[in-house]
Amino acid sequence: MERLHEFLPLVVLLVLAVPFAFAALLAVSGRASRRVAPLLALLHMGLTAVLAVCAANVLLDRADAPTDRIGFQPLYVPGDSSGETKKQSGATTWSLFTLTPPGEGTAPASAVQFFIGVDGLNLWLVVLTSFLTYIAVLVSRKSATDRPAGYFAWLFALQGFITGAFLSFDLLLFYLFFELTLVPTFFLIGGWGVGGGKRDAARKFFLYTLLGGLLTLTGIIGLVLTNPTPVSPSTGKVVGPNDVALNQFGRAGTFPTVGPVTFSIPQLMRNAETWVVAHRERMKVTAEKAAVAGATPETVAGADAAGAALDRHMSLQMWLFFALIAGFVVKIPLVPFHTWLPGAYAEAPPAVTLMMSALMAKLGTLGLMRVVLPLCPDAAVEYGLPVFGFLGAVGIIYAALCAYSQRDIKLVFAYSSVSHLGLLVLGIFALNREGLLGASLHMINHGLTAGALFALVAFLADRYKTTDSNAFGGLTAKFPRYAFFMFVIALASVGLPGLNGFVSEMMLIASVMTPGNTYLVGYGLAVAAAAGIFLSAWYLFTMIRKVFFGPLQTPPVAAEPTDITLSEGLAFGLPAVLCLVLGLYPQPILRSMEGDVAALQQRLDAARYRQYPKSFELEHPPAQR
Repeated sequence: MERLHEFLPLVVLLVLAVPFAFAALLAVSGRASRRVAPLLALLHMGLTAVLAVCAANVLLDRADAPTDRIGFQPLYVPGDSSGETKKQSGATTWSLFTLTPPGEGTAPASAVQFFIGVDGLNLWLVVLTSFLTYIAVLVSRKSATDRPAGYFAWLFALQGFITGAFLSFDLLLFYLFFELTLVPTFFLIGGWGVGGGKRDAARKFFLYTLLGGLLTLTGIIGLVLTNPTPVSPSTGKVVGPNDVALNQFGRAGTFPTVGPVTFSIPQLMRNAETWVVAHRERMKVTAEKAAVAGATPETVAGADAAGAALDRHMSLQMWLFFALIAGFVVKIPLVPFHTWLPGAYAEAPPAVTLMMSALMAKLGTLGLMRVVLPLCPDAAVEYGLPVFGFLGAVGIIYAALCAYSQRDIKLVFAYSSVSHLGLLVLGIFALNREGLLGASLHMINHGLTAGALFALVAFLADRYKTTDSNAFGGLTAKFPRYAFFMFVIALASVGLPGLNGFVSEMMLIASVMTPGNTYLVGYGLAVAAAAGIFLSAWYLFTMIRKVFFGPLQTPPVAAEPTDITLSEGLAFGLPAVLCLVLGLYPQPILRSMEGDVAALQQRLDAARYRQYPKSFELEHPPAQR
């Protein structure tokens, strides 16, 4: 095992690079791509499984250790700066381009780095991406008859960009992968869509999400420039929040000086916390000096300047918070930023819709947890639950009602996904352990169920060239095996105990019912979250009753369709088995996430205590601190 760990940074690199190599190979393979693509996707699954098994063991060990780190600490970073396998630093020496040379002392150079790795937040999303790409390839084998080489090449390219965004710990690198997912999706919808409006839908999707992404880029630039590396004015060494909190600078009347800018997300987390603590400490010290010296013009001016500097810093963080979040709420999509969704989901091939709902939406939710919450925690505490928690609650109810009113089965599942993602966003902005851990698990659970539902849609689309629910009835008698898998996945989606959706949905509902959150916003959000689960059962079972029971009714076709094939059995059966496994035994996944969730929670707890001490104390009695 020790020998294997030495090669894991290379495995991380291959997990990212191999999909692009497969895309290039498939682009020139012609019609053979329909046979080759499943084998290539299976090979990538094997590579990802090796990484998951090894990384999970380390992450489970971390869960038992006390968490006192401020930033994320990724594993198996290619180019790790420590140069040792056993003692990983969680940083890289691989720079894409350098902006400024290293500063004095320990201040690093300003550089955009090829900084990738795995931690508890992204490991299972990378595994999910590899697994669902295999499912998407399987359900595309029949339908991808028109230019299959190009179709599968773009599908693997999309997998590569999604994986790159999940693995990235450099802020600009994350943004590049995040935005580049638009390119293959645009061509997949516009080139292989199923309706007459596919090009208009592709164009609307591209422009809408690009606009949100450009606002996020503005926030990234502002965030990097306003949170440079703080260094000691005397030694040039990098300082952290603990140094400032211990008054090593404040009592001496000094203040950390501005060092090089950085794009490293773990370093930016430390920088952002250090500057907030430094501003507050300077205000405290000037107030103490004023109390000792009396209210002289000099002490009053010093106290006013320190208070004004803190106010400017917090106001700027608020604007950066809203700029950063713009691209993520569009990608999720969160109501009312979802208007691109009906056209794109209706026109896209089922396998592409699978990738968009189950994977691309998680780029938005992971962006909230990887970028927005840790880098703008004070603004997230102030505006997160009242604004975006409220939008999430509205989205739960609104999207559920939209799902009920749809005739197209694909759009029923699309709006169902929006409703569940609203619940996920609500849990994220609860800003507590239950919400963050439940959201991390629900990203995996929702990905499995949404991916399986859209794979099941492909069954009808392949055989009847329509997914209009009014065209079907009594399918249980005609396709009993297909009906069985539809029932299982639908039950997992509504959160039946024993299946995967139950655990994460209960954690998300519990997160908004904690004393601290009910003290701030009451019980309305919790009621909306619980109502969403009831409504999901309402519209899904209504669709199932209509399509699978009653007199047999199907659209006319030239040849009599058969029940599921072997490849479809794998595409439907594997997610169903995983839904059962994660429903009965989710503990290993949850435990592997705990260390990094705790690191994020510490950052948010500090911000929450600064702004709402009463709310914080309700959730953290003195005996638990």
